[in-house]
Amino acid sequence: MTIIAMTKEMGSLGTYIGMEVAKRLGYAFVRQDIIRQAAQEFEVSEEALVRVVEERPGFFERLGKAARKQFIFVAAEVFDFAARGNAVIMGRFSTLLLRPVSHVLTVRVCAPLEVRVRRVMERHAIERARALRMIKAYEDGVRARVEEFFDVDWRDPLRYDLTVNTERLSLEAGAEQVLRLSERPEFSPTEASRRTLADLHLAARVRAVLKAQPETTRLDVDVRAEAGRVVLAGTVPSAGEREAAERVARGLPGVLDVTNRLVAAVAPIR
Repeated sequence: MTIIAMTKEMGSLGTYIGMEVAKRLGYAFVRQDIIRQAAQEFEVSEEALVRVVEERPGFFERLGKAARKQFIFVAAEVFDFAARGNAVIMGRFSTLLLRPVSHVLTVRVCAPLEVRVRRVMERHAIERARALRMIKAYEDGVRARVEEFFDVDWRDPLRYDLTVNTERLSLEAGAEQVLRLSERPEFSPTEASRRTLADLHLAARVRAVLKAQPETTRLDVDVRAEAGRVVLAGTVPSAGEREAAERVARGLPGVLDVTNRLVAAVAPIR
C-alpha cells in the first residue's frame, strides 16, 4: 500500500487532514510516536528530540554535534514506521527522508498567514499577536532545521507530490485530494520501491546504532546498504574505532555483510 508522508504549516489544518486520511484508509497516524520510540530506544529525552525537529538551533548548539546525533535517531524511527507500512507519517522530516521511495506520497498542507493566524487564535483562545508569535517560532524552527540537515527550502513546492492550500478547502476536501492521489498507480509499491525502502531503512538503523554506542558515538560515518550488504566509508580517528564500527554494524539484524572502507587517520610526525 502507498505510504503517505506529510508536512504542514501551523494553522493549515494539516494534522486534521492527515488524521482523516489515516482514518479512511485504516492506517496508523504517526507523529509523536516517532519521538517517543526514539527517546526510549536511544535513551535521550523527548524534549531534546522535539527541539531538533521544531526549534531553531542556538549559537552553542551550532558549534557541536548533538543535534546531528538526535536527527539520526529521529530519521531511524521514520524509516522504521515507513517500513511497517500502512501509515500516514506527519512531519519529523518524513517527506524529505522518504522522498526517494516511489510508493511514498509526499504532501505539504499550507494556507495564507492571516487564515492560519485566525485559526490559531480561535483554537487556543488567544490574541492575534500571540498567535502570530507561535506560528513564527514554529515555522522558523522547522525551516532552520530543514536547511541544517537537508540544505533545502521547506516551502519549495517541488519537494512534494501534492501541495494542499486550505484557504478555501475544508478538512474533508483536503483529505479527499490526498486520498485521490494516493490511489494512483504511480504510488503503488513495486519490487524496486520496496528494495529502496529496505536499503534506506537498514542504512538509517546502522547509522543510529553507531551513534548510540559509546565506542562509536563520536564517529561520522557514511553508511550505504544494498540487499543487506552494508558499506561503511569515511575517516575515523583510530584503527580501534574503525574495527568497532564494523563490529557494531555486523551485529545488527538484517546485516548480511559489511564492507569496511573507513580510513583511520594517521597522526602527523612531529
